[in-house]
Amino acid sequence: MIIDRSRLIRGISVSSLDSNRSSKWRIGDLLLLVLLLILNIPVYYFQPFERQFYINDLTISHPYAEHQRVSDFMLFVYSLIVPLITMAIVWFLFSDAKHRWHLLYVSVLGLVLSVTSVALFTNFVKNWFGRARPDFLARCIPTEGTPINVLVNARDVCTSKDWDKILEGFRTTPSGHSSESFAGLGFLYFWLSGQLLTGNIHAALWTKAIALLPLLGATLIALSRTQDYRHHFIDVLLGSFIGFVFAFCTYRRYFPSIYDPLPFKPLLDDSNVTLQNNDHHYLPTSNNINEEVDPESRPFTV
Repeated sequence: MIIDRSRLIRGISVSSLDSNRSSKWRIGDLLLLVLLLILNIPVYYFQPFERQFYINDLTISHPYAEHQRVSDFMLFVYSLIVPLITMAIVWFLFSDAKHRWHLLYVSVLGLVLSVTSVALFTNFVKNWFGRARPDFLARCIPTEGTPINVLVNARDVCTSKDWDKILEGFRTTPSGHSSESFAGLGFLYFWLSGQLLTGNIHAALWTKAIALLPLLGATLIALSRTQDYRHHFIDVLLGSFIGFVFAFCTYRRYFPSIYDPLPFKPLLDDSNVTLQNNDHHYLPTSNNINEEVDPESRPFTV
């Protein structure tokens, strides 16, 4: 049996019309998002690897913070709700009526897919790492007389009755707060850069400053994890890098480079929206940007 490879990029619809519609609205990506949301539930509750440790290891001897600077709920707000509200405002103010609903759809899809996929990846990886958090000994409360300079197992020396709290202490690398904040707010950075035309040489400096604000927010969230002694600095750096990579790759699936002549226009947008004097998106450039750009011919750059 020979499989038509073109179906990998056109979908599996019978008619070309259905195929084009499916591609434009990224139906396959929407189905993938549903699958990732479902998979996130069991992966989040997987039991982590319980790595051995020293009870005199100063790097895991920090106090346990009862109240976190950025809780799990606030992480959800900062990574998803804030970007969604921001995107809705900018979309309402700047989007052209010719493509505004498609723009909104792929923008929201890309944002949610970025955060959901990085959450799944981070939770899966950190369970395999099984590294102890900086506050692990405060969670464990080792029994008196446990020898120092000897590798021990948590089940042999920990006296705490809250085993879920102890297991959570093995989920430090990489930082989920860091990866998810950079996946959501990093996507918002790229999205704002495209919608506000920050890559244009004539763009006002304030547009660049506004686009960079999400990255500042993500950085502060990541650093708060070291202040709460929930993560080591390497956890935060690794998580931030992972989140930013997911944000970039997801954004570039739906939008061209922020330096593209039409950075605000989704890649599969078949409308005739361009940078005209009477359009919402308009900035003069030295290039001839009034010509329509074939989405598939746009260069793959940042």
